[in-house]
Amino acid sequence: MQILLLKYSVPIKNFFLPRFMLLEVKNLSVEFEKGKKVLENISFDVKKGEVISLIGLNGAGKTVLLKTIVGLINPVSGEVIKNTDNIFYIPQKIDLDTSFPLNVRELCELFGAEGNYEKYLKSVGMDGFLKATVSDLSGGEYQRVLIAIALSRKPDLLLLDEPVSGIDVAGEKSFYSLVKEIGKDYGPAIILVSHNIHLVINNADKVLCLHDHSCCVGEPKEVKETEQFKEIFGEHLQPYIHHHDHVH
Repeated sequence: MQILLLKYSVPIKNFFLPRFMLLEVKNLSVEFEKGKKVLENISFDVKKGEVISLIGLNGAGKTVLLKTIVGLINPVSGEVIKNTDNIFYIPQKIDLDTSFPLNVRELCELFGAEGNYEKYLKSVGMDGFLKATVSDLSGGEYQRVLIAIALSRKPDLLLLDEPVSGIDVAGEKSFYSLVKEIGKDYGPAIILVSHNIHLVINNADKVLCLHDHSCCVGEPKEVKETEQFKEIFGEHLQPYIHHHDHVH
């Protein structure tokens, strides 16, 4: 995908969702070949300020689901009902022409960063990189810049497709802490795709687990007990759920 950052002003299909509800996916099915469904009867909702972890094995349809939400893929049945058109999608793979000597400040201005975007760069730890050439950034640094651009435009919903791909474990932990801070400080709902079950599931309000074209959804402690989760990840891979019943 030859796009750095996608902002979708998609038509709102229904104004009758409760105000706290940003999105409702109802009985969504997607197929690329007739009769071969990638997603089947997927249903869930997204509330303001929620951080949702989208998990599943390779080929489960995680990226397909995000692209369907923003309208890049049309479902064969079901619908995506939106209460906002202010949705930003940062894809998993971003191809940048490194022969073009763009620095971070220029990237921000080129891709629509608004107002005091330096404030948002600071919030993601990238305020010292304004003069850095984009092609010299690591994958994690680049993702943080894109998130800062999105935040400067005050999104209601931020879709992040494997934003920590290629980042080491320490970097992943730092990134998930950042995601929680973003949700708390700026208020967008976030759907985050990742394969690191242990980290992701402990930094989410809700978990959406895709498997065999279908899904289970709920709070982390609920999802980890489902047969679907156990079938995918096995008993030994069930993540530790942090309980807040002690004093730090």
